Amino acid sequence: MTIDITQIIYKNDGIRGFYRGYLASVCTYVPNSALWWTFYHFYQDELFHILPSNISHLLVQCVAGTLGGFTTTLITNPMDTIRARLQVERTNSFFNTLRGLWSEEGMWMFSKGLSARLVQSVCFSFSIILGYETIKRISVKEEYKNKVKW
Repeated sequence: MTIDITQIIYKNDGIRGFYRGYLASVCTYVPNSALWWTFYHFYQDELFHILPSNISHLLVQCVAGTLGGFTTTLITNPMDTIRARLQVERTNSFFNTLRGLWSEEGMWMFSKGLSARLVQSVCFSFSIILGYETIKRISVKEEYKNKVKW
């Protein structure tokens, strides 16, 4: 089935078909990643200030990651909607896609697909930070463990 889809894309659009929406993807995912890490550290610092010090650092970090993902998704959702429309509907113009979305949805275009993206982002963010911070802890050499501030 994957081979059939690949052949259809290649037959209809050539090699360019595999890169449809590439620029829109870059314009979505680069800011998404930068914002995600920024908000993760911001929320982590804020949570450490307001929560009691006996709360698990890993739990605080997982909550911070989840909040960071939630916030980032709210900010980048319109661009992600345009990216998806470009790729699925095979439109060739960012601005034509934006105009089409605006004429069909109006202000609602900013919330299109938001609930699904928020659910995905919350699950992904929690899982990523749980794995990331756990691996960081496991990877520290024994001789340096007492020198690392968790």
